[in-house]
Amino acid sequence: MSRKSKRKLLFGLKVLAICGAAVFTVKGIDNLFADAGGSTGKKEDADRRIEVYEITTTDIAAETQPEEKEEIQETDAPEESRGMIGSMDWDSEDAYLLAKIAMAEAEGEDVEGKALVILVVLNRVWSDKFQDSIPEVIFQERQFSPVGNGRFDRVEPNRECYEALELIQLNKWDESQGALYFESEGKSSWHRDNLHFLFQHGNHYFYTEKELAE
Repeated sequence: MSRKSKRKLLFGLKVLAICGAAVFTVKGIDNLFADAGGSTGKKEDADRRIEVYEITTTDIAAETQPEEKEEIQETDAPEESRGMIGSMDWDSEDAYLLAKIAMAEAEGEDVEGKALVILVVLNRVWSDKFQDSIPEVIFQERQFSPVGNGRFDRVEPNRECYEALELIQLNKWDESQGALYFESEGKSSWHRDNLHFLFQHGNHYFYTEKELAE
């Protein structure tokens, strides 16, 4: 007898044994109903026995199904979750803060000038040298003068501030060259003495860390 035939024979014997146990179970339950005074010969008792039988045979069918080997499909390893670098995903509250800092720092600049201020904030968020969120970067002590002198609280973004946001988020515009700092013309020489100058746009001069420029 082949191995396959033996397997079929053993499977058949297993089914017979379990079915026999099922009949015994149903009979036993039936006798239990009778002993307890529950068997009245009425339709309700017949329905109850049928229900017990259906439950029992359903369990048997599940138990006697031949086991199937689970197919293990190799899948590509999930991509490493992207950090915030390059992400343009922020909520409405963060968007409002970005538009507000653009208004506070660059009200007299054009749309690109406002966008560059926003990008400095975002570059800081994406940098290991600064805080990890837009609010933390904006409200970090002694970083943006309008936050310190109260102007930030008084201004409301105009249409160009939101156009600057759209320019960055939707059009992926970024001419910041990775700038982490900016200053207005005529301010102190700290930036020029300690940072690497990148470019000028309007009345703002943009800088990065000297080691990042090397």
